[in-house]
Amino acid sequence: MSKHVVILGGGLAGLSCGYELVTRGHRVTILEREPHVGGMASSFIEDGDEYWTHDFGPHRFHSQDSNLIDHVREIIGEDNIVTAQRLSRIVLFNKFFDYPLVASNVLRSMPKHLLIKAMLDYMWVRFLDTTRLKRYSDKDFESWVTKRFGKTLYRIFFGQYTEKAWGMPPSQISADWASQRITLLNLWDTVKKTLFRPKAGETPRTLVTSFIYPKYGGIGELPRGYARKIEEISPESRVLVNSPAIRVLRDGNTVTGIEYGKHKRQTIEGDEYVNTIPITALAKAAAPSAPDHVLESCRALQYISIVFVYLKLDREQVSPDSWVYLPEMKLTVHRICEFKNFSKFSAPEGKTMICAEITCRRGDDIWRASQEELQKIAEKDLQSVGLIGENEVLSSSIRRIPFAYPVYDLQYADHLKPIQEFVGTLENLHTTGRQGNFRYNNMDQSVEMGRKMGIELATGEETGHAAVATGEEYFG
Repeated sequence: MSKHVVILGGGLAGLSCGYELVTRGHRVTILEREPHVGGMASSFIEDGDEYWTHDFGPHRFHSQDSNLIDHVREIIGEDNIVTAQRLSRIVLFNKFFDYPLVASNVLRSMPKHLLIKAMLDYMWVRFLDTTRLKRYSDKDFESWVTKRFGKTLYRIFFGQYTEKAWGMPPSQISADWASQRITLLNLWDTVKKTLFRPKAGETPRTLVTSFIYPKYGGIGELPRGYARKIEEISPESRVLVNSPAIRVLRDGNTVTGIEYGKHKRQTIEGDEYVNTIPITALAKAAAPSAPDHVLESCRALQYISIVFVYLKLDREQVSPDSWVYLPEMKLTVHRICEFKNFSKFSAPEGKTMICAEITCRRGDDIWRASQEELQKIAEKDLQSVGLIGENEVLSSSIRRIPFAYPVYDLQYADHLKPIQEFVGTLENLHTTGRQGNFRYNNMDQSVEMGRKMGIELATGEETGHAAVATGEEYFG
């Protein structure tokens, strides 16, 4: 029996869910608040006298699941795919360090006095922990990393960048963040993986260098491909942009409809509902409203916002890197990427574009800064590390993402639980994706979550969608 499934959010999880549903004979309506699909996997095309594309920062699609790779190649289109080589580095002490860390590179490039201090710190921490003279907690990011890499390497390579990117002390960030984002287990593991590369199929995703990317159109070709195919396969299905969900209407534990729209409000009804927008926004949109303790938890959960500053330059390439980390606290920009290193067709011949990321909180000084102010900040930072010279920028533009990454502070799990419990009572609503799960996962995992959710709704078979991106093997 065919169902009508209403999906909140037109990012990768919502679109891939919708695709799996329509291929199995169901009808979907996808509601997306932005004027384009894709969420953070969106791309923007300038197709005037010169062709440029840019994304919301660096996106690489990689998975050890060959079926998932084949699926994505089909959605994008085989004739519009290139294979790129990932190179990512850290700029410190006016030198480039490979990331993930490579022991030989650290030995060669790190100042000798710091190198000796790092080795001694690491051995001392391991001695204290092994002998139980001091127990290092796995509760917070700082303790988790210090236990595995020592104080010096923690401070240089992990601590300052994390504090800068998240705007809070690493001692206040849950160790869940570390265990999910740092594949290398400790310093000795780093050395071993430098000397003995993992066997095929055992490579942590951090160490994978090859990935696929659209030749033209940026990473946004993936969500655009989903949207096209959904409406081609199921002409009665719709992907509606500029259509934010405003209220989730319910009768007890049953969702009866979604009120949506920016100017003219409309209500749409479905047999089932899938949520991929921030779970906090979903709970706050419930009508009748969620219990007060749930709304209090919604207010307590935090998100990092990002301002993206795009700089066009009159040169072929700034660096060979896919992206570069800038951890030093004296710099405002925390990461840059160069889209031409993903696809050489992303910018005109002889020119390139740098995307500089600045994390912030919505409404703070960075969030409210003008384009001119943000350009000056990005230019100054890149000049100070020697990546660009003075007066090289041809033009700039900016974009802002208010709900970029969920913040894993020490209390986040306690705040998230009552929200999930409330949402879980809505019998015909299912939540998934990065935003729907308040889970910092990768792009391929959002696709996997959505596909598994769609297949489960269509067939009734248990797919394990809720377990995606919860194990350490998924991260890196």
